[in-house]
Amino acid sequence: MLLNVALLAGGQSRRFGSDKALALFRGKPLIEYISEKFVREGFNVSVISKDVTKYLNVLSGSVEHVEDIYEQQCPLAGLITALRHFRAPVFVISTDAPGVPADAAKAVLGSLSGYDAAVPDAFGKIHPLIAAYSPSCLDVFVNQFETGNYRLRDALSALNTRYLDDAFFSSIGFDGSIFSNINRREDMEILNNTVCGK
Repeated sequence: MLLNVALLAGGQSRRFGSDKALALFRGKPLIEYISEKFVREGFNVSVISKDVTKYLNVLSGSVEHVEDIYEQQCPLAGLITALRHFRAPVFVISTDAPGVPADAAKAVLGSLSGYDAAVPDAFGKIHPLIAAYSPSCLDVFVNQFETGNYRLRDALSALNTRYLDDAFFSSIGFDGSIFSNINRREDMEILNNTVCGK
């Protein structure tokens, strides 16, 4: 199976105060740190964003830039764009989750077989933006989007979704720290000094 990753960079970063994808994380812009990790592990990486020019100077030439197809700024729009772009199973990750290891992404993608979506429901939270989606999701996502309902969780309830629990991640050697995300500048400072994963 091809290893596709869509890095969603269309958020507004309201709580952070500026574009967090460009904030430095361990010496690099956050978006560069995450994309390089997946490129090194052989993933086909595309960045999904409203303005594809924003990240041209910080990403390697092997990362493709894909402009969101909708004006509405929400994760569901980014997912639709990613699925239309890849037309194949894709691991989706938001730019505020630098602790997700490539091996965890591979395991989530591998668990997709026979399902429309594989979504972590682990360590006390559902993580639909650190999940795998198959092309079979596309019609459901588009139909819901066109009704004006942009809630991703509502779309997941209409799909054959596999929820991956704590035991799934523990069995492959990961703990809940891989799901730590960055919403505020304080989160960035904490994660900059934390080893995530095992």
